[in-house]
Amino acid sequence: MSVNTFTPNKMFKVTTQIAVLVFAGMTWAAQAQTVLVKDAKIITLSDQGTLEQGDLLVRDGRVEQVAQDLGDLVADLVIDGRGKVVTPGLIAPSSELGLTEIGAAASTNDSAVTDTSIGAGFDPSVAFNPHSTLIPFNRAGGLTRAVVVPSSEEKIFAGQGFAIKLTGDFDSVTNSGLVQKVYFGEYGAQLAGGSRARAYQQIESALQQAVEYAGNRDAIRKGEWRELDFSIADLEALQPLINGEQSLLISANRASDILQVLALGKKFKLKPIIQGAAEGWMVADQLAAARVPVVIDALGNSPDAFEKLGARLDNAAMMQKAGVVVAISGPGYAGSHNSYLSRQGAGNAVAYGLPFEEGIKAITANVAAIFGLEGGVLAPGSQADLVLWSGDPLEVTSFAEMVLIDGKPQSLVNRSTRLRDRYLHPQAGTGHAYRQ
Repeated sequence: MSVNTFTPNKMFKVTTQIAVLVFAGMTWAAQAQTVLVKDAKIITLSDQGTLEQGDLLVRDGRVEQVAQDLGDLVADLVIDGRGKVVTPGLIAPSSELGLTEIGAAASTNDSAVTDTSIGAGFDPSVAFNPHSTLIPFNRAGGLTRAVVVPSSEEKIFAGQGFAIKLTGDFDSVTNSGLVQKVYFGEYGAQLAGGSRARAYQQIESALQQAVEYAGNRDAIRKGEWRELDFSIADLEALQPLINGEQSLLISANRASDILQVLALGKKFKLKPIIQGAAEGWMVADQLAAARVPVVIDALGNSPDAFEKLGARLDNAAMMQKAGVVVAISGPGYAGSHNSYLSRQGAGNAVAYGLPFEEGIKAITANVAAIFGLEGGVLAPGSQADLVLWSGDPLEVTSFAEMVLIDGKPQSLVNRSTRLRDRYLHPQAGTGHAYRQ
């Protein structure tokens, strides 16, 4: 099959198969200002619902129109979407993308520090590497944005999380200081000295002293106040949290731990997000009443820890039915290297009772809503982050044929495709993303 050379300003039509090649390696694609997808199934997650066969027009980074038939509009790029499905781009609710490259090579990991001098004040965004090989790999799987959070080996306060778009550009950090990552449950107890009670006490004490610091900042900085247990950097970092400007991403799986987090959130007027929530179905009504969202691994049904004895595959369905906003992350075993597998988790959640559209929301719109990010829906005026899938986006055999971020087609070339092509098509080189 041959591909003609096109110029950015020339109108043309391409089949989806040809588009795979074009988006993979040609620089003009990233410069396209208008993109028109014709005759695709479009899952908008907006008031328009799902169009079984419709058109979508992108202009200057935004969705301009979504309708059943937009006619023969002139666009820089026109895609034949027949038999394909369009969704908003996937958003990872928790990852270490750009902070971790090879888990066993310490020199490639910037997600955590091993000393106790800083906790809440740790901001790893300055170490973010937009050229990490994990970014194009996950982008080729349909991931367009991600929340990146630090980890901790010393303190229950891990530090500041931030958001990125997976363009690979140097300016791809979009939201700094987005969340404060805290560990509770079994791991939090381990970090605190062996007991959940001690972990809770440390969290509560830090928040109380952050409030105290807010009211006596000058005296404390001058040394004219009592000795506090936390550094100035940590207390400063906690101010957005206690002011309601920042969310608390806190790990908790056991039902009783989740209830303790809800009580803590109410006491300090926090905006908690429960990460884990393996037994969330047991306290779904309380979560819904408190309007506290959750980030879960929908594939986690095995009691691999005592705090997960009640884990079950219909956890997402039961919480959603109760009114809890559910976001689904990649499976725990996959780590950040395979954050895009969140769609497999969503597919399993749908198989166990979660409505199909809610499954799509759990990896797109809900994540955007929980963390206050752009993207997640396809409606006029919304950010043009979208994916054209070969088939059902929750079916593992489907794949992304086109990925747009801010309205710009992204390369689907990554380390894996280069290795595949090196041996599958040695004559072709490594600059193309062939699919058989």
